[in-house]
Amino acid sequence: MRTKSFKNNNHILKAVLISASLLFTNSSLFVPAASAWDSDSSKNPTHPTHTYITEWAIDQLKAGAPELQQFRKQIIEGANAELHELPVSGTKYGIDLNAKRIQHKGTNEGCDDIQGWWQDSLNAYRQGNKQQAYFLLGVMLHMIEDMGVPAHANKVYHQGNLTEFDNFEFMALSNWKPNFNNINRQDPGFAEPWRYYAFSQEWAHADAPNYNNRNSFSKTWTFASKSERALLSNRQGRTSNVVKWALNSAVKAFK
Repeated sequence: MRTKSFKNNNHILKAVLISASLLFTNSSLFVPAASAWDSDSSKNPTHPTHTYITEWAIDQLKAGAPELQQFRKQIIEGANAELHELPVSGTKYGIDLNAKRIQHKGTNEGCDDIQGWWQDSLNAYRQGNKQQAYFLLGVMLHMIEDMGVPAHANKVYHQGNLTEFDNFEFMALSNWKPNFNNINRQDPGFAEPWRYYAFSQEWAHADAPNYNNRNSFSKTWTFASKSERALLSNRQGRTSNVVKWALNSAVKAFK
């Protein structure tokens, strides 16, 4: 009987291991196709983190800025656009996405011309093309949001494929657990919203100055340490606040 029980348990163990192996093998379906917080453009089957962050910021400000609700769709679309260093295709609101990505010098962590994204948005707004303006504003917010990720803030190269993904981002993919009660900085009140890009990067770096290995962080909330969980929750909450401040700055500049 003990031998039979051992064999049965062994079969169960093998089944569990095979299932786990298949889950990890197929996890490319759940790893963002591009880097940083996961986005809708990466075909994330869950609610994308870029959407969560941007929606939260809009909801905090929409009462005093009705256009944010009016152009909510365009802002969120822009915030989910992955216009980094990798080629893309297609157009949105009359914009050749790949040409704009190149023009504004997309990089693995963000871009080298964040001011250009904002200037394009402001120009479109002044020309009366508000849909395009808010989409471009969303793209700028995407870059600011990406700077809230430790790997990006510390320029740790990674991609959203099976072999190059960042563990912090992998955990965030299925865990929206923002801490809004530990915001340890105040809005610097920049008149130019693109300046929140460097602010976001510096804040994330200060929270995780030693984050220099994309494989060192836990992949799942279940096996994460207390400090890892705190970092993820704080980064989600703090990044959301930076985006709210940047969005508020943009609203004022549009007037």
